[in-house]
Amino acid sequence: MAQAIVGRWGRTLAVRLPAEAARKLALGEGGRVEIDVEGDAIVIRKSSAERALETMFAGKSAQEWRALYRDAYDWGPELGREAVEE
Repeated sequence: MAQAIVGRWGRTLAVRLPAEAARKLALGEGGRVEIDVEGDAIVIRKSSAERALETMFAGKSAQEWRALYRDAYDWGPELGREAVEE
């Protein structure tokens, strides 16, 4: 088991991943991970590359999503070229 030291990155705490762990997970700079807390353990998992917009918004059409969130915020009346025709 590899060990790491908690450091600081600006105002946030940070942990550097050991090179061997990053290599095993094929993680590089800019790679994404998921962090969970399970009891007194911190679990870090490589994020699936498939967690893209298509996956997040699967199950509804664009029209259904627009209808669902149409009144989420009132930006005022549509003007000029910003008007959306459905």
